[in-house]
Amino acid sequence: MDYRKLGDLERTEGRLVEAKRAFEQALAISERLAKTESANMQWQRDLLYYYTVLAQVHEGLSDRPSALRFAEASLAIAERLVKLDPQNATWQDDVKVSRALVARLKQ
Repeated sequence: MDYRKLGDLERTEGRLVEAKRAFEQALAISERLAKTESANMQWQRDLLYYYTVLAQVHEGLSDRPSALRFAEASLAIAERLVKLDPQNATWQDDVKVSRALVARLKQ
């Protein structure tokens, strides 16, 4: 099952609790993959995506502490990736998005 697509669909439809469940499943899989091969940048970026989207979902569910925890995790990965390749525009954008999310959640 493609939990990312399911989560995206549920979130689009406004079913945040269901989206959270799907994204948590996807995150669990991604965390296992990333641990087996930490140098795989795509798997690291997948983690960043799931942490970011879970932060947004938790924010939508009015769970700011959890949202902030996920946002800070996404920022840590984004900053680590951009250090590896400072010229990568996508990773630079990821840092900007994650920083903005963290700042918004800390307000």
